[in-house]
Amino acid sequence: MTKSALPPLMTDELPLRIEAAELPGGEELRVENPAEIESLLRHLAHRRELVCLYVDESERFGLSAILDVSGQRLILEMPRGDMRQMIAASKKLLCVSRLQQVKLQFEAEDLQATQWKGEAALSLALPSSVLRFQRRDFYRLTVPLGQPLSCFIPTGLGDEVEISLVDISIGGIGILGYTPGVHLENGTRYQNVRIELPDTGTIVANIEVKASFDVTLKNGIRTVRTGAQFVKLPGTVQALIQRYITRIERARISSEQGKLK
Repeated sequence: MTKSALPPLMTDELPLRIEAAELPGGEELRVENPAEIESLLRHLAHRRELVCLYVDESERFGLSAILDVSGQRLILEMPRGDMRQMIAASKKLLCVSRLQQVKLQFEAEDLQATQWKGEAALSLALPSSVLRFQRRDFYRLTVPLGQPLSCFIPTGLGDEVEISLVDISIGGIGILGYTPGVHLENGTRYQNVRIELPDTGTIVANIEVKASFDVTLKNGIRTVRTGAQFVKLPGTVQALIQRYITRIERARISSEQGKLK
């Protein structure tokens, strides 16, 4: 018998802010070259990536996107609702986004209200540095909302628990939320975990829980983010995971190209 976990939290609710617990063991790179900083920001603008604006280092934030990079100024969409008043009264913003699986985080000062193509916008001074952060050595695919991915963990009592995954790589899997019936504690190993890869196949693997830490979702809910590593994953299984990742990425790229035509 299969027991289902709590209703899965949607991938697009994942926090963009770099949590302190993510940093140990991660790979950090602070970019300070002005030309490279401008290039990164222009890429974010071109791809219309979501930007989280945290006010004065608090937990309050608004959602925005980069509209333009002009001279020494950065033009962003003005967040809606009461965030406009909070930003107007603030002195500094912590801006966090994501570019090709790499988190970008920087501080912005000299905040000014402005207009961009007739709409309310926010003008910021270009940052003096940008923190680039990528946690894993393997390319990590965020599971598409329209094609959910599940793994089934045996409980040892003749049944299994179904867990929704938020990301997958050849190195391991990511889980968001609390899972009844399974203790996802660091160092715990689970044997014969089954993962169904849509339109690709089913794999069976052993996993070890490597890290768990609290995160804050965009809706303000606090939950747990858990990462598990595959243990001695056979080459044939690695190839199947890579085939799944490649298929999803090709579909995503094709969709983006179609939108640009």
